[in-house]
Amino acid sequence: MKTTKSLRHALALSSALAIALTTGSLMAADTAKVAKTPKAEAAATDILTYKIALAEDGKTYQVIMKPSVTPKPDISLTGQVTIKAPHDSGFAVTGLTSAVEGANWVEASRVDAPKEDAKSDYISFSFVGLQGASARNYKWEAGKEQVVFSFQNEGGCVDGVSLMAKDDAFNAAPNSANTNPGNQFTNLGWGAVSENHYAGNEGDAISCKK
Repeated sequence: MKTTKSLRHALALSSALAIALTTGSLMAADTAKVAKTPKAEAAATDILTYKIALAEDGKTYQVIMKPSVTPKPDISLTGQVTIKAPHDSGFAVTGLTSAVEGANWVEASRVDAPKEDAKSDYISFSFVGLQGASARNYKWEAGKEQVVFSFQNEGGCVDGVSLMAKDDAFNAAPNSANTNPGNQFTNLGWGAVSENHYAGNEGDAISCKK
């Protein structure tokens, strides 16, 4: 399945506007305390790292995130995670489960074997805040890892599943599928609604237990 836009773009505007109306004055007060140079502001947006790991059961993939800054206020708005799976594996997501109460991660889009990397399938998962108390339920702490969601492959563990890197050839605008697969996360305590606080990936591609 292909989407012309990421799920986060479809819902982010309405979600972000509602939350911004209630938190805008607080964010303005926090911003006024410290004058930052443009370079410092750009660096400050690179906060949240992603990692993919295999759970102890040897078949469950876990997406783990870690911030370098504790957000104040802690209000998570939108997020996207894109993984790569070997195309010849026939990878099919099943058992997608959020580890954060109230936060609903969904398989938002998929592009198989694009011309930028015909050996890989790209699968994107998206989260939108403001669903009950989910926006505040991540409880981010600087330097602390937490599992955010997990899933399995219908056919069992597959070697080589990884997170898409920032410099991946498919992570371009426009790409051959006219999609936006970029990893993304926005929390008002880390900056403005329009900012992407995803910093990059940690760890290695999955190596299945023998």
